[in-house]
Amino acid sequence: MNGMKTKVMVGIIVGLLLLTLLTSPVTASSSANASDTANLSDSAVVSDSAAAPDFVATSDITLNILGNANGDRTIDMKDVEYTESIILGSGSQTEFADATGDSSIDMLDVTRIELINLGKAKELTLVDGAGRQVNVTLPVKNIIPTDYRTTETLLALGTGDMIVGVDRAFHERMAEFGLLDLPEVSMHGQSVDYEMVLTLEPDIVLLPLSRAENADDIARNLPNTAVVVMGLASQKSIDSDLTTMGFVLGKEKEANELLSWMQDYEELVKERTSDLTADEMPTFYYEYMSGSEEKWWVITPDDPSAGQVAEETGGLNIATGLAGTSIEVDPEWVIEKNPDFMFADLMKGFDSGPGKTEEDMENLLTEVLSDRPGFEKVNAVKNNNVYLVDRDIIGGPRWVIGHIYFAKSMHPELFEDIDPAEIHKEYLKKFHNLEVAGTWAYPLPE
Repeated sequence: MNGMKTKVMVGIIVGLLLLTLLTSPVTASSSANASDTANLSDSAVVSDSAAAPDFVATSDITLNILGNANGDRTIDMKDVEYTESIILGSGSQTEFADATGDSSIDMLDVTRIELINLGKAKELTLVDGAGRQVNVTLPVKNIIPTDYRTTETLLALGTGDMIVGVDRAFHERMAEFGLLDLPEVSMHGQSVDYEMVLTLEPDIVLLPLSRAENADDIARNLPNTAVVVMGLASQKSIDSDLTTMGFVLGKEKEANELLSWMQDYEELVKERTSDLTADEMPTFYYEYMSGSEEKWWVITPDDPSAGQVAEETGGLNIATGLAGTSIEVDPEWVIEKNPDFMFADLMKGFDSGPGKTEEDMENLLTEVLSDRPGFEKVNAVKNNNVYLVDRDIIGGPRWVIGHIYFAKSMHPELFEDIDPAEIHKEYLKKFHNLEVAGTWAYPLPE
């Protein structure tokens, strides 16, 4: 054991020398950096105790960056200490402890973590939504999100001055967020205009999860550009991916603020519905509609975005147990299931949202319910419990607004003091400084 400690101490000295060379310019004014290095030296010394520090995180939210040795939401000196414990043999190796990505845990990893913690690292390596390790040059100055919901999430972090290109759907469906003068380089992450992207010289190009299998091909066409897959539109993945991108973009504070806002409302729904028994939970049918003329596609709980938003809201999805995320079903199946509530997911996005009035939505609801023989027998229709929900309040940071809407629609008595429309206004003002008139859900539960 003493031999191991001797090797570690030698490694520390070598690492600190390397750290000094990397962080201290050869000028007479390097005293501040020397002071930083001296402080690092004090904190980096490995204790004689073989016990591993108790720093391994248990949260579901993880910063997916190599160097986050203890698996929490940031990179700090706790990661340095935990990595040292791994080297000593008292700590267990973790997913992100190998900060340099060389398949070895040593003092080079400690040095890299210290550089990241000091804000002096020239690059870092993240693990994206496709499980790919992607090197990112720091600091990041220019980014291109190739999907409009990703763009909205990034704008909520205050990155408007970093975005140099968008996808066409962003201009078509989210014009209220601005950036109207930026070039269009894709459509939902597809049909990427490589020539235009290279001209714009982004440091990072962000792809949605739906394009994960194409990420490597896209990266080969964009040399010297970090091509990153991120699930910033999906309820299931947004927390960790938002944490990761906030760190990479130097927007850690803003990301934590947005996460806290979402989690507060998520917890509110959980607190008010958690004691409901199965008998107290109504059944619901959640229909996927890319246009009002398309019917009978049911969204299951396995859908990582919409399906997850509807879960834990005090109701029972009649599609539970069906294989897949959205499935075409027979009308007779829905009638036989006889759901108490129906929610229509307006994926298309042009018939609801900004500029739409309640009268517009009432007419749309009439259209949605038309040409459905036998549907008048379903409890949801008989009791006027059919609701329209714009996908904008289902995806991205606004997922929690849709979550509350589901809960209040099925249990208005539990949410008398909560108005989803007001929470939507709060989000737009707080994170985008916008006031936008429109209707994103109808009817509004009382």
